[in-house]
Amino acid sequence: MNKFYLIGIGYRPLNEKASGIIRSSDVILTTARLFEVFKRYREFEDVKSKLKVTANINETIAFIRGNYDKENISVLADGDPMFFGFGKLILNEFDKGTFDIFPDLSSLQVAFSKIKEPWGDSFLISLHGGPDPANRRKLEHETSDIPHLLENYHKIGILTDKENNPAKIAGILNLSPLTSPLSIIIYVCERLGYPDEKITEGTPEAISAGAFSYPNVVIILKK
Repeated sequence: MNKFYLIGIGYRPLNEKASGIIRSSDVILTTARLFEVFKRYREFEDVKSKLKVTANINETIAFIRGNYDKENISVLADGDPMFFGFGKLILNEFDKGTFDIFPDLSSLQVAFSKIKEPWGDSFLISLHGGPDPANRRKLEHETSDIPHLLENYHKIGILTDKENNPAKIAGILNLSPLTSPLSIIIYVCERLGYPDEKITEGTPEAISAGAFSYPNVVIILKK
């Protein structure tokens, strides 16, 4: 039985096996954003004619389902596909024996390293509902839950999106009676892995007034 492959990108060069799989692929599925990320990889020039940009997740799934048994397909994913990523959806749609995964680092793993803060004792959530406002994924937590979460956790790492962005998250913390008396530091880690990556540290009040480049992640520390 033929397999397809999830290849995480963003932070490290591909290892030898993942590089070989990419080079031997007939089709490499990607989003428009990850297409730009993949341009930095040494494999790009050799395989760029095989890259197919899909409009959304449903198109990606449909293409895989209709073609993986007759073509060698790789799918570029963001960071670690099994960390609040594309891997969960793939598991819902395909048998485990039909694909293999080559993860990169997760963006939150990179973010905690950038601020030199251990993350084994942190609570990690995704507020990434997807790029389509009309078809957003149902999330386990919402931005309004964060003040309550800080009652039980002193360190929270958050995957954001353009709607659930750092300023919105900070604004909720700044105005909530549960968190406004607390000493809280927020780190916004913008465009990690890009040449223009940036780390901003501030109070909820200061971060709520800011504007931040996408993609980004947020880390909240309760002192």
